[in-house]
Formats: sequence, C-alpha cells, structure tokens
Amino acid sequence: MELYQLRTFAAVAKTGHLTRAAEQLATSQPAISAQIKALEGEFKTSLFTRTAKGMVLTAAGNEILKHAETVLAESERLLQRARTLQTELVGTVSLGLSEDGNFWQIEQLCNLIAARHKRIKLGIYNSSSRFILQDIIKGALDCGFIFGDFPKNKVSGFFLRPQKIMVTAPVAWEHRIVGATWEEILLLPWAWLAPDCAYRIKAMELFEAKNLKPPESTVSADMDATVLTIVASGSCVGLIKEPDALEAVKQGKIVIWEGDYLEVDLHFVFKRERLQDPLIQSILDMVKEIWRPESVL
Repeated sequence: MELYQLRTFAAVAKTGHLTRAAEQLATSQPAISAQIKALEGEFKTSLFTRTAKGMVLTAAGNEILKHAETVLAESERLLQRARTLQTELVGTVSLGLSEDGNFWQIEQLCNLIAARHKRIKLGIYNSSSRFILQDIIKGALDCGFIFGDFPKNKVSGFFLRPQKIMVTAPVAWEHRIVGATWEEILLLPWAWLAPDCAYRIKAMELFEAKNLKPPESTVSADMDATVLTIVASGSCVGLIKEPDALEAVKQGKIVIWEGDYLEVDLHFVFKRERLQDPLIQSILDMVKEIWRPESVL
C-alpha cells in the first residue's frame, strides 16, 4: 500500500467516477483502475460497487476511507513540517563572553533568538578574550565577544565599537592624580594586567609611542571586577572600562584620572571556516542588529 494509492482511492470516493478522478490526479483511467484493484487485492475486500452512474463505496470502503483520510492528512502535516525544517534552524550555539552578560547585551540576543529561532539553543560560557579565541580556533566554542584584536587568518569577526578604558585610583588619592602627567601616574603603585590582556597590549603601545616606562605592578589581575576591588581598597591605580568606572565613581568607590584614556576595540568573533554556517550567520545577523557594527573583518 502506497500513499499515492490512498490518494487515488480518496479521489475516486470523492468524485464517484474513475474518469473524473483521473482528471483530478492528472493520470489515466486505466492507471486509476489498476491502483484501486491493487488496494482491493491488498485489503482483500471490495472498496467500490461499479454502477452505471459511477463508483459507489461499499460499507467496507466507507470505513477504510475514514482511515485513509487520516493517513493522508498526517502525511501532509509531515510533509509541511519537513518543508519548514528546511528553513528552520535547529542546533546549539556555544558563545563565549569576556565580560558579564549585561555589558554584551545578552538579554537582547536571547530575546531575538526566542522570537525568531525557537529551536536554537544557546550555551553561554564566561572566559577571557585570549581563551575565547583559542577555544574558537580549536572548535570548543562557536563564537564569542572579545576585547581587542584577533588572528584574522583563523578567525573572522564583526567590529562592534571602541571601548574607553579609564585610569582609576582610590578616592583618597584624588589629590595625587588631579593634573598629573602620565610620567607621574606611572610612578604610583599599579594593579597591572596579564601580558595578553587587550588593555595591557593597548597600554604598552601607548607607552612605547610616548617613550614611557611601564608601571611596576604590586598586584596582577586580568578582570575589571578584580581590578576595581583592588583600586577601591586604596592600594593601587588600575585600568577599568568606562561603564564600570563611572558606576564605581557614582558609588564613591574610586576616582578617574582625567588626563587621558585608552581605547580598545570590541569584536564579535567566530571561526573563519564557519562564515557560511547558517547557525553562525543567524547569530551574526542578530548581533549586527543589536550592535549595528560597521564591518566584517
């Protein structure tokens, strides 16, 4: 028993005539007769009574028709679902964050995914920019948000925007930093950064351009929250991204040196080979909508 035979059976039952059913199905009358005969042979019962006016369902045929219509309806639903799945994205995307979700506007991203791609599951993992890049290259992560540059021979990405990085100090040191030069700021105790931190890389570029000696660190840290805690404790100067620094100033925890600041680029990155991956493309489209980045690199 094939679906096309059931469709033929239903068409004959509806039209009550072999010729009309053949016209409806765009086939020949002999083909229709052969299919009905094949079904009757398989069911081992007569489906129609042939009369001068056409085809009339037998009692058995009428009962079988109900089941046939159910099967045909289910097959149509299955077909429509299969067609939907051709365009509906299904899968899990692992996303690395080098800062908290609020900073990277993850709530907006999750809302867009829920509204447009209900069958995409998002796995979110917090890490540093360096490890996010390493994991993307290894295939352990699909994509991520990072500070700073990335190896363009292995990773692609969208530039999101520049981020100001502020030099901050304990509240009690405000008199020491007002009007201070870089040379004077660098003589103070610092909570310094890991060599591969985007803040430190940008700072070292600035120091080299200005022929300045990097600060001697009394504490080493590579996360804004940690640096902020150390600076607020009253023992060090440190680099903190602008929104965190401004909020801490509002709370009376720190002060900001007004003499200068750094700028680090924010990027959304993914493995270069996955540029045409529909899952990655869908996430990229939503990130672009949220951040309105300027270009893909």
